[in-house]
Amino acid sequence: MTDKRARFQAVLDGETVDQIPTGFWYHFFRDELVDASGEPELIAENINGHKGYIAAFDPDFIKLMSDGFFIYPGSADFETAADDVLLALVPLTADHPWISGQVDLVKSQRAQFIKDIFSFYNIFAPATYLKFSFDGDDKLVAFIQQHDAKVVAHVFDVVSQSIANLAVAVIQEGGTDGIYYSTQNIQSTPDPSIFETYVKPSDFTVLSAAQGAGGTNVLHICGYEGASNQLGDFTDYPADIVNWATAVEGFSLSEGRQIFPDKVLLGGFGNTTKDVLYAGSPDEIAAETQAIIASFGQAGNRFLIGADCTVPRGTSLAHLEIARQAAKRVVITA
Repeated sequence: MTDKRARFQAVLDGETVDQIPTGFWYHFFRDELVDASGEPELIAENINGHKGYIAAFDPDFIKLMSDGFFIYPGSADFETAADDVLLALVPLTADHPWISGQVDLVKSQRAQFIKDIFSFYNIFAPATYLKFSFDGDDKLVAFIQQHDAKVVAHVFDVVSQSIANLAVAVIQEGGTDGIYYSTQNIQSTPDPSIFETYVKPSDFTVLSAAQGAGGTNVLHICGYEGASNQLGDFTDYPADIVNWATAVEGFSLSEGRQIFPDKVLLGGFGNTTKDVLYAGSPDEIAAETQAIIASFGQAGNRFLIGADCTVPRGTSLAHLEIARQAAKRVVITA
């Protein structure tokens, strides 16, 4: 076991560590929404992006990017499909190319590791895959409102079971330690019923399957493009680690201990080109790192330094290294 893996495991176990692990990641495609299924050159671009990043930065732990696999197969037709067509949908099994292709991707990504580190494969909520296909939150809500509840429930059940099968496959066959699961509240309506009726149960299907497969779940409550979430809606999710957009929500990492008292917390840095991790000086980045750690107090040890979400492509590796070195200089004692 490498020091990096042992240290991360110690954080999961609530033990005191000499250095707070840091985790940052990039998209390696210019457009991560492009469909890479059956496109060897694009898949190689994803793999080689990980290879270069791992060789240059030697991360403490990593999110394995699913760039090229953001679109659920056939879902572009769901919007206009008749109810009988939607009711005939069945889940994707582990041998479906969209799932087996991602298992192969994870194996190839992990083959680039130079040290034994924890890795988490990026998986989206069923609702998010549907948003990608429907081109937004508004259209997903319209789809739900325009169809019988039985039809909508069936679509969510089929997609969630498919994503559960994906989660199990990348853990048990791909060899990743778990999943980095991206979800969020419905943004285009204050009505909580869609979230409670469809989004949350489908999230539980995937996360529970991943846990059942022996995986460690990172719950990412996504604040992409300023999306705001009700963090309290996620307190009972089956997750080991929780990450949210501290800059968007106005709720710091240490303040999140009130909401998620039993979880490992991940984050602390904003992830836009205006935030200190991207635009700050070395002294500012180091100071921010140490401030995040100090906010937990001397007994704080169940947290990881990271960002609100994927960092901008132009973020300097030197900036990430400054944060890591700053975390190394602060020793947490029980």
